[in-house]
Amino acid sequence: MICYEIEKESFLELIEKNEGFKDFFLNDLVNKFQTLKHKEYTSELSTFMISKVNDTVLHPPCIVESGTKLIDAIEQSMEYKTSTIIVKRPNKEYGIITDSLLKVKVLLEGRDLSINVDDIAIFPLFSVNKDDYLFDAFSLLIKKNIKRVGVINSNGDMIGILEQIDVLSHFANHTYVVDSKIKNAKSLEDLKEASSDLINTIKTLHAKGVKVNHISNLVGQLNTKVYQKIYNIIVPEELRKKACFIVMGSEGRNEQIMKTDQDNALVISNETDVEQFRPYMQKMTETLIDFGYPPCEGNIMVSNPFWCKNVQDYKNETAKWIEAPAMQNYMDLAIFFDSFAVAGDKTLLINLKDDLFEKLHDKDVFMAYFAKATLTFDTPTTIANFMTKTHNIDIKKTGVFPIVQGIRSLALREKIRETTTVKRIKILERKKILAKEMAGELLEAFEVLNTLRLKAHLQKLQDNKEINNEIDTHSLGKIERDLLKDSLKIVNNFKKFINFSFKIDKIS
Repeated sequence: MICYEIEKESFLELIEKNEGFKDFFLNDLVNKFQTLKHKEYTSELSTFMISKVNDTVLHPPCIVESGTKLIDAIEQSMEYKTSTIIVKRPNKEYGIITDSLLKVKVLLEGRDLSINVDDIAIFPLFSVNKDDYLFDAFSLLIKKNIKRVGVINSNGDMIGILEQIDVLSHFANHTYVVDSKIKNAKSLEDLKEASSDLINTIKTLHAKGVKVNHISNLVGQLNTKVYQKIYNIIVPEELRKKACFIVMGSEGRNEQIMKTDQDNALVISNETDVEQFRPYMQKMTETLIDFGYPPCEGNIMVSNPFWCKNVQDYKNETAKWIEAPAMQNYMDLAIFFDSFAVAGDKTLLINLKDDLFEKLHDKDVFMAYFAKATLTFDTPTTIANFMTKTHNIDIKKTGVFPIVQGIRSLALREKIRETTTVKRIKILERKKILAKEMAGELLEAFEVLNTLRLKAHLQKLQDNKEINNEIDTHSLGKIERDLLKDSLKIVNNFKKFINFSFKIDKIS
């Protein structure tokens, strides 16, 4: 095991400039985590889960006012000993100039250093709040493929710059390695190898105590990059922008952590022949299965012609779902409503969502039937229900699904475009559809239920058992049992709220 006996500043500078050493360092960190595997699985708490942006290294920002000459800005950056220049506009909008930008926009274009900084600065500079979770900042860096973000205070003032390399040194895990492998993959074989590393990322983050919501967010971002890469490798360039590849269900909500199944579809522009895409979508499904994404038992995949058609055909389908209500139609609508565009022309999906919202105007009876699915599965009311004879419970049916479906129903009625359950809850609270106390309880219960679910998934994976949603309540500690009991109580109260909100008892 390597012992790094270097000053931090020198060390970070070394790995920033030397890609070979950076990869060596990151791979060594991976090995360290793997050797500590058993020890980490017993860890219940970690500062990793509560680290804030303000807890790590922040570089003083070199800020120049809009209208400053570039030569003056460069001189100021030298005083700060930084290669990053922040340009501030009067409305507290910030832009950025980096060394690479200077090379491309000034040196290669032969421009004079007396030009205005506004002429080359990139606006806006992606920023995070100093009190945000560091993990959220890390997710932003990966999602946007950037090396730094600005850090602002509650007043919107820029107080520092957060570098990707500093976040890496703080977390010391191999997520960045996985992201780099996905980004640099040139073939499906390379991409498959990168995708296979995701399970180690999940194990490491869970062992370090990272909240399930943060894990699913990061894994979702990485999965999206895998889908985009597969789509771009398989689909010919002339067809890519004539369609939109979407993920749906738990993937669309960014809530699938383990690869349990795949729900995806393709929306094709009305001017394009759908048949051109058939062989490529068959290849997409086969590739995802080969990558470890199990096929959907309901055949909700792009290889199924039902989920591979043009915009108008989808509009005709959503009209049938609403006008001829049936259980399958409710299920298809629920899955489709959670859809998220990952590759191709995203405006095609936006068009469909707009059309769907228009069709649902004044459809109170339909919405009541749609929301009724929240009550489909029984939720235990007392601890005795699941600690005696029936100690194995399906945590998805009894706890997770009622929250997801109830919140989804409210989001659909309120025309909320956000797909993730957590963000939907927060939006519903802001719109005063949910009381602050109920929203807080739902967020806590959703976290507890999904944490127990992930723990059970990882245990089954370790025991080489088939992954399902059952948990053995006899295997839980007292604290976990109490949290589960309280969470299911919240679920039952939420069911009553949904029943009242949609007047479900009037249609039963």
